[in-house]
Order: sequence, then structure tokens, then C-alpha cells
Amino acid sequence: MSNARPLVSVLGEGRLHDAVATQLAADPRISCASPDASTEDSAAVVVVADAWLEDAVALGPKGAAAVLPVSTELGHVVIGPLTRLGRAGCWMCARLRRSRNHPERELAIRRNQQVLASRPSSWLTSFAVDAVAALVHDEITALVEGGGPRTASSFLRVSLADLTVRTHHVLPDPLCQVCGELPEDTAEDAVLSLTRRLKLAPGAYRTRAVVDARESLLSTYVDPEAGLVSEVQTGDEGGLPVAKAPLAMRGASGTEAGWGRSDSYRVSTVTAVLEAVERWGGLQAGGKRTAVRAAYREVRELAVDPVSLGLYDDERYSGPDFPFSPFHDALELRWVWAYSFRRRRSVLVPESYAYYGAHVLEPDEPRLAYEISNGCALGSCIEEAILYGLLEVAERDAFLMAWYGQRPLPVIDLASARDPRLRLLAAHLEEENDRTITVLDTTVEQNIPCVWAIAVGRPDDTVRARAVCAGGSHIDPERAVLNALCELGPILASVDRSYEQRREHVSAMTKNSHLVRTMGDHSLLYADPEVFPRLAFLFASQEVRSLREMAANSIPVSPDDLTQDVNQVIGRYLETGLDVLVVDQTTPEHRRAALACVKVMVPGTIPMTFGHGMRRVHGLPRLFDIPRLLGDRNPPVTNEDLNPHPHPFP
Repeated sequence: MSNARPLVSVLGEGRLHDAVATQLAADPRISCASPDASTEDSAAVVVVADAWLEDAVALGPKGAAAVLPVSTELGHVVIGPLTRLGRAGCWMCARLRRSRNHPERELAIRRNQQVLASRPSSWLTSFAVDAVAALVHDEITALVEGGGPRTASSFLRVSLADLTVRTHHVLPDPLCQVCGELPEDTAEDAVLSLTRRLKLAPGAYRTRAVVDARESLLSTYVDPEAGLVSEVQTGDEGGLPVAKAPLAMRGASGTEAGWGRSDSYRVSTVTAVLEAVERWGGLQAGGKRTAVRAAYREVRELAVDPVSLGLYDDERYSGPDFPFSPFHDALELRWVWAYSFRRRRSVLVPESYAYYGAHVLEPDEPRLAYEISNGCALGSCIEEAILYGLLEVAERDAFLMAWYGQRPLPVIDLASARDPRLRLLAAHLEEENDRTITVLDTTVEQNIPCVWAIAVGRPDDTVRARAVCAGGSHIDPERAVLNALCELGPILASVDRSYEQRREHVSAMTKNSHLVRTMGDHSLLYADPEVFPRLAFLFASQEVRSLREMAANSIPVSPDDLTQDVNQVIGRYLETGLDVLVVDQTTPEHRRAALACVKVMVPGTIPMTFGHGMRRVHGLPRLFDIPRLLGDRNPPVTNEDLNPHPHPFP
């Protein structure tokens, strides 16, 4: 019988090691290996330290079937995660996520690693040691008896001050050098075949009520120690509930953030987390391993011409300290596979267009242009994600078409809305912020409803922003307006606050557009009444348009099939001579919550950029063709005719 007992090895030294070894040895279900025995035949290896564990030690002996690290971090003991051969989710995954969420702590650890690893914690009392040993015993018995140990893709963090035990879930990191395995990006896997997807209800544009899964989403993605998102911050901005979900990037000290702006804290919280999770997919390739590096002339038949995605003129590329490389067909680039709906096959696009943070992990690779998350979207299925990615491309393209071409825009009659929330929300924002709210129709040739919402302050109000703008897009024009208004309120409050604090900077930007360098600068610039005349062209049209008219020109909406709506929107772009490209950015982290993530690109549309020096208008003939097609009286003819000022998109 004794030979049938699973063998467990306990490695390390110190009080915790001795207590763990004693508890395990006293269990008749377990056979403890002698200290000098090989670990090759052990069912589990426990690595224990009274101080910090170094990574190489915590991962245990090479080839061990299962390793449970137990590390003392000053006032806490960390048990796990359990590292098992052939399973994703290990000690290193936890280290990577913890280091991103706590960069200052990580820096302190690296600077003092030898001292931390050699100095036992003074918080280790006899009672704490026994309590930790009991927890480790529970984990090992659950493992060897085939149960479910709590430390599988999780770790326990025991406070030595009060012995509080908290469980922290760890999403396996697909780029982990220990357990991560990424499949190669291939043309075959990039092929998309859209499937019929039933809507939740008539008038719905989602296949799943993700808000109803709020608690599950938060437990999957939000954790202060090792979550993809460390926390969700909530507040009230401009009279509307707002949530922010900070997201630490791979390979960078900065953070991105997901934002939620809606009419309830519940929805705003979920939206913020989902937007952060979306950004995780858009920043860097975490679902497939980029496998193609070539010059354009070598892959011309398979690739999209980067010029069609918007570049800069030669003078801009030759400027001092410009961070981007001029494109030529001999320049070697990293390429990823996308699906082209026009060609009905896979095509190659530059990785730096598909993943806007790729340069952080590949700093020596040439970048052709400034790229952001424009067209990145998340959905409960890939069809849903494609729809919302396309709507974002449409919104930004229409906004910039209006801006660069200085197009007078029809005013939308909000009284024509069937949904009373539009009128009530606009009135609430006007009263709450003492502004006049106007919504303009920016829709271009595809007739996908796009709007521009603008809040204008009183001329004699020198304290708050003179003008603040936001955009919106949707198949349903009323939802496009609602989206824009929900964005506008919180942005108003943020711009007012920044304007009060940064008057000198704002004044300098009015005189020098090249000082507009960040996303926030674009909104902040138009807080100054000095530049308000730059927006006069928006109100030059006398036309008033009803939402009913906009709906009549939009796509016919299916009562139950979301994919039919997606195909209709794609069809509008194909009919107008453009292509729709989709890169599947879905990562294992997305799949954990049954989500899909994509980047949608429509070559020829106007790319949204931030920083006036980064605007991309070179090689985009639509800037000149479409205003003429739409009947503008003074359409631009050359680049010199384009609006020279920074755009006001927030």
C-alpha cells in the first residue's frame, strides 16, 4: 500500500519549509520524498521559502509534473499558482500580470532581488507558519486525489497581519515564455465565413446581454493583484455615470484605459471593462504568432498596398525626429493575415496597422504611420465584433471628411426621435452644463448614420469650454445620436476641468497647432473662444434633417439576424468601391469569456489620428471625391484646400 501513495517533494529551507514538510509527512495518504531524493518520480513538488522566491526557483525542477511555489513577500505569503506540465497558467503568468499592475513594486523587487530572496520575513509567527502549512497541505491533497486545487490558475495571498486569505485568479498569458503557446498566423486561419447569429430581440444589435453577466466578467478580468484590469473607477461626469478601467500594456510603463459612459453605473462599468479587454487584443498580437516578414514587392500579390491606408508626404517623413519610416516596396515589414471581403480571400497587412502597440514589443521594426485603436471592436461573436468595428470606422471617417473638407452639415431635429431619451438627455446636458447642444448629420456615401454632437457655451462665459465635440454612428440613427450624447456629457466635464487648470497651454495651442500633441489636446484646444470661429462652417447649412429621413436612407434592418445587418453594412462599402478587411485579434483571454475581438480596416477611409503633426491625408482621394459627390458647393481640390487646423474629435 505504501508504494501506491503519491510521492511529494518539499524543496527549500526555513520555518515554512519545515512546517509544510511536517504536515505532509503526517498525512498517511502522501509519501514525502527524502530531502536528497530526485524529484523525477514526484507527483508534486512544493518549493517553499521564508523570503521572496526567484523566478527560476519558483518554477521548480525542470520536467516536474506539478510545482506549487510558496513565497513570503514581507507581510504576505503567496501560495501558487500551481504550475503543471502541458497546462497554461503558471507562476510566470502570475509574475507577468502582477508586475504590470504594480510597476513600482516590480522595480523595487528587481533592484533588491538578492536581499529580498535572502532575508526571511519578520512577520512569520508560529501561528502564521502553521496556518500556511495547513493551506499548502489542502492544496497538495486536492491535487494528488484528483480534486480541484484552488491554486489552479490562481494563487492564495495570505496576510501575515491578520491571516486573511484572498484568492486571485490568473488568466494564462499566451506570451508567457514558460507555458505560452501561440499558433502561427496563417492565411487559412484568417478566412472568415460569417454565420447566422440571432439577435436578443427585434431592435437589438447584440447576440448576448453581456451586462447581465456583469459579475462573471468582473471576476474574470478585474483583480488588483493579477487581473487584466486592476480596478474599475467610477464617477459622475457632466451629469452622467462614468467608469474607467486601466489596462497595463506589455513591455511599456504606461497604461491604456477602457471607458464606459452611459445612463447607469452598471452599464458604464461593464462597458469600461469590455473596452479595456478590447484594447488588450488591439495593442499586440496575443492570439497568433506573426510569421511573415518581407518587402512589399515580395508579397505584392498577397498584400494590401500600405499607401491606401493613409501615409504622410515625403517632406513629413524627412522631418527631424519623425518616428516613422517612409514606405517603399523594398522596405521589409512584419505582416499579418486579414480577410478581404472584396477579394474573398486572405490578404497581408502590415502588423503595425493591425496592432497599434506592436512597436512596443518590436521597437526595431519600421513603422509607417501613427495608428490607434480605430476599428478595433469586441463582440460575443466575430460577426458582432465586425459590425461595431465597421461602425467606428464609419464614425471617424465621416467626422474627418466633414472636418478636412469644411462641410456645412444638416442639423438633426431631435424632436423627430421616437425614443424620448434623446430629447431628455439633450435637455439634461444643456441644463446640467449650461450649454446649447446641437447634433449634426455627417453621414457620407455609404449612408451609414453618423453624427457630430457639439456643445457650445455662452460667449460671455470665460470659465468653461466654449465648444466641445463628440461623434457617434449606428445602423439606427437614433442610437447614433444617443451614443454621441452619452460621450459628450462626460467629455464636457473633463474638458472644463482641464481648461481651468491649463489655460496657458491652451492659449499657446491656439497660436501654434503643432503644440497639439495628445488626444486630450484636440478637445482642449476648442475650449478657447479664440478658435471658435474655426467651427463656423459646421453651422453654415440651413438644412434640418429628421431622424426618420436618416433611417430611410440607412440599411434595411433584419428583425432577428445580426449577420444580415453585418452583410448589409459590408455591402455598402463594397458597392462604393471600397474593401473591408478584418484581422481576428481574439486572444485566449477573450475566449475565457466567450468574446471575439477584431480590427476592421477600410482602405481609403480617413484614419483618425491624434497630435496635429500625425494627421494622415496623403494618398486618400476620397477627401476630394466624396465632398463633390455629396454636392458640397466648395469641395477641396488639393491638399492645400484641406482644413489646416487640428480636428476637435475627443
